[in-house]
Amino acid sequence: MPPSESQRPYNRDTMKTQSKVPPSFAGAHRPNDRKNLPARSVLIAAAFVAVVALLVATCNFFPTPPSPTASPTGSGVTATGTLATAHASPSATARLVKTITLVASVAEPKDATPSGLIWKGVQDAGARIGAATSLVAPVSYADLAAAVDSAASGDLAVVVTIGPDADAAVRAAAVAHPAAQFFEVDVAVSTTSPTNVHGIVFDEAQVGYLAGFVAGSFSGGGKVGFVGDLAADLRSANYTSGFRSGASQAGKGIGVSVAYAGTPDAPDKGRTAAAGLVKAGVGVMSALADLSGIGAFREACGLKARLVAVDTDAWQVVPDVRSCLIVSVLKRYDVAVGNALLHAAAGQTASTVTLEDVATGGIELSDFHADRPAGFDSQLAGVLAALANYSSGSPPAPPGGASTKPNGSPKPSAL
Repeated sequence: MPPSESQRPYNRDTMKTQSKVPPSFAGAHRPNDRKNLPARSVLIAAAFVAVVALLVATCNFFPTPPSPTASPTGSGVTATGTLATAHASPSATARLVKTITLVASVAEPKDATPSGLIWKGVQDAGARIGAATSLVAPVSYADLAAAVDSAASGDLAVVVTIGPDADAAVRAAAVAHPAAQFFEVDVAVSTTSPTNVHGIVFDEAQVGYLAGFVAGSFSGGGKVGFVGDLAADLRSANYTSGFRSGASQAGKGIGVSVAYAGTPDAPDKGRTAAAGLVKAGVGVMSALADLSGIGAFREACGLKARLVAVDTDAWQVVPDVRSCLIVSVLKRYDVAVGNALLHAAAGQTASTVTLEDVATGGIELSDFHADRPAGFDSQLAGVLAALANYSSGSPPAPPGGASTKPNGSPKPSAL
């Protein structure tokens, strides 16, 4: 049964984190960095996408917009052209972790959601390092706090949580149990947090860029659109900035429109925003992965628009829009958490915040559910390679010799 719009595909409260998010893109610390993630401005989105455009343009990937033609659907694609499972995982020779407990979000379904994907990563890592794993599904915030404290009381314990709702409980438990390690997913952990608390976040402007590139490539040179939450919302700004630039990379003349639901948890307002975009001629649309976004997807699909999802796999989470879905740009929660746990088991000190992106295997595409335009696969491979190259910190110099080193960055916020 598909979820109703009144049901949460995941905990909606974890989406309200605009004031807690860290920066991203060039200069941001990779998973192996041992420094805290510094603060930057949202202005880097333009600098980032300009560099990616330069990288792709110099390889002549887009001489003309592609024309649609039938091609077989394929597997999820990464910068190397294959679906990654575990990225750059260390050999866990030391056993510094005995128990791993995932305390899931309150009332979050477990299939194809962040909780379910993280649980897969926990189980895989536990099997590799010989640690006992357990999942706690709290039914209230009081239960969540008690579960976090209880999970931290064991010997060589690691506790994994999702979203900012658990942050206060994690901080308290971290002080009470200094020998335990805590990983908060989709939370930009503050430098004032206890040193045994670590955040794992995703570069959402990269997610938006890939969504925009796919949408533009499938638009036939027409209009594409994105439904965000609020114009002043940092999370919406991350996605829409990347989306606009990704669409422009797909072909000149592609029109990009953005509408806002005004809130993350109002499916009816998402529907209204989507209806306005489709009425204005948008043929391919994306939206944030929240309740308003689900409403937007259902409305757009009913109006025969095509869809590109972000963060989680809409094929699984919103199965009633499958007929309209092209692809989902995924946050690989399982890979990100699994790698963090393997590093911890190997005795490597975790950074305050780990940023996941295309280069780390933390952002990937799902299977495609539509015939891809002629030449699209090679173009997509070029974009992914450019993103991975940029993420590695080695963008080329732009024309005129100006520096490409950004002085600001969009901040990936929690979902």
